Amino acid sequence: MLKGFKEFLSRGNIIDLSVAVVIGTAFTALVKSFTDSVINPLVSSVGFNQESKHGILNLHIPGTDLYIDLNTVLSAAINFFLVAAVVYFLIVLPYSKLRKQGEVEQADDAQVVLLEEIRDLLAQTNGAASSGRHGGAPAAGEVPLSPPPNYGPRGDR
Repeated sequence: MLKGFKEFLSRGNIIDLSVAVVIGTAFTALVKSFTDSVINPLVSSVGFNQESKHGILNLHIPGTDLYIDLNTVLSAAINFFLVAAVVYFLIVLPYSKLRKQGEVEQADDAQVVLLEEIRDLLAQTNGAASSGRHGGAPAAGEVPLSPPPNYGPRGDR
């Protein structure tokens, strides 16, 4: 049972996932700090009076002393979009480009191998001393093939 678990862990995907989680957690803390110290004061300064709690982004619920603070919602949305943009442009996009390059190289290698196999099979089928247009000079005793007649647009027959 432990051997199977060890193989599962060493397969590679789980290691990539754990590295991504650690980096994502650290980056989320960095973006949250940036949002709390830079973005929130800028958002709060737009139409917000600290003493009266009235403003564009603080909505008063009539008949109560409660306020809906849209500053926190806006800062959370900004935080989310910053994290999503950085993760996409710094991790997902380069990773997918590297993956596509690897696939193209593997496809090229597979095509080369396949073409070599076809060439070898054709050489075995035709024999070592093939004659004809691409096979070199005809062997001794063979009659060279004449080109087919031209039945093109001029009508030479």
